Amino acid sequence: MTDVTIFPPAPAGFDALTASKTDLMRYGLPQRPDPRTQPVPAALWEQRARRYQGYEHLEPRLTPATQPVDPTIAELPELMSCGFELFSNGGPITMFSGTWTVPNLNYTTGLGQLPNSYRTFFGLGFLDVHVSMSVDPAQNVTSAITIHTGAQVGLPVRPGDTISATLCLLTNETGTAHYFLANQTTKQTVNVQMETGFPPAVTINAGVSRGLVADRPSPLAKFGAVYFDELSASASGPTVLLTNGTPTTMVDFDGTKLATPVRLNDFAFKVIHE
Repeated sequence: MTDVTIFPPAPAGFDALTASKTDLMRYGLPQRPDPRTQPVPAALWEQRARRYQGYEHLEPRLTPATQPVDPTIAELPELMSCGFELFSNGGPITMFSGTWTVPNLNYTTGLGQLPNSYRTFFGLGFLDVHVSMSVDPAQNVTSAITIHTGAQVGLPVRPGDTISATLCLLTNETGTAHYFLANQTTKQTVNVQMETGFPPAVTINAGVSRGLVADRPSPLAKFGAVYFDELSASASGPTVLLTNGTPTTMVDFDGTKLATPVRLNDFAFKVIHE
């Protein structure tokens, strides 16, 4: 993988609230925004800095993707995914942040007893964070956090955990991207910077999806509900709220509802299994 910057993990006891600009840069952590000119990012920065005090900072270990990123979600959203997506007419969205729960999965029979393929997704433009999961007939569950390239980042995750992500995409020519990820259950964080070449982001999205098994949509594993909360975005135009975007209900080939998004408030929604 090219154009990726790996920073050393911040040491135990590191306090971003009192750290110098040089120390923040050394560990690849974002500078504190000016609360007068950037009130939303500044408030988020302070909230996250306080929350992650005492967390273990891990060095990212990017494991190359074992399979190509599946384009089917974009092409057939109702068959493959459930959640919210928002398109901004007011200028680029440079930051998207939120938390979500990692569900316990139960196997759904189909396709010759092959494992069910399942993901949660959280995206800013072409940037994506997935909790990629599978469950087999014996109820063996796998889970890993991956980014838009399909690579794993080395942040442990398991069913029942709460994941937090802040994605940033600059509007420069190289499309500098920052992933700031945390497992709030295990109290661990990891961050990655890369030059993507992506254009400025004008969309944000979040929800759950199913993958392909034997070139067909995987049966959707049973999962109860997944909660997305603390959803916050920063744009150059009007306030951006994901829950004001377009909801997508996942359906099967015959039109049967499989999963439904439910708006809870301006900053939260849940996806429920039907």
